[in-house]
Amino acid sequence: MKRFSTIALSMVALSSIAAAQDKPAMQPEKAPNVAVEKVDTNTSDAAKPVEQETTTKAKVDGEYYTESNKTDFLASKLIGARVYATEAEVDSSKAIDKAHTEWNDIGENNNIVIGRDGNVQAVVLGVGGFLGIGEKDVAVKMPSLKFVQKVGDKPSDYFIVVHSSKASLEAAPTYSYKTM
Repeated sequence: MKRFSTIALSMVALSSIAAAQDKPAMQPEKAPNVAVEKVDTNTSDAAKPVEQETTTKAKVDGEYYTESNKTDFLASKLIGARVYATEAEVDSSKAIDKAHTEWNDIGENNNIVIGRDGNVQAVVLGVGGFLGIGEKDVAVKMPSLKFVQKVGDKPSDYFIVVHSSKASLEAAPTYSYKTM
């Protein structure tokens, strides 16, 4: 009986291998048709001065982004970034080469809270402690943050500054993840 079971199992295994070889190879999915924005290269008006736009627009085709703009940044760059606190007004319109001396390095961004509507509700900052020991998570609403461009070639380099004192952030209530 054992021998019959072994032979039957071997037959089933071999037939599944043969069936797998008969299936055609999977074809890769086609990429969605994405329109590319055309640029007018007509130079007949070359003598006219051209005003540059002060705002940049992301290139969007229907539901798809096709290109980022200078003010976009990735969440992966935001998580883990150093965060500074200051009670002084922050001018985010000018690029700077180093953090201002009145800014306090309070920690780093540990997470991002996104609502079901897709909007960023808050960022979770790790404040207090030393080398992560004694640190607590504090959620700060997104409008409280300022992104100050660092001097350099990459538009993705910036300082993150929250308008608050270091003491008030350390005294803020701890953010709870228990409902997630």
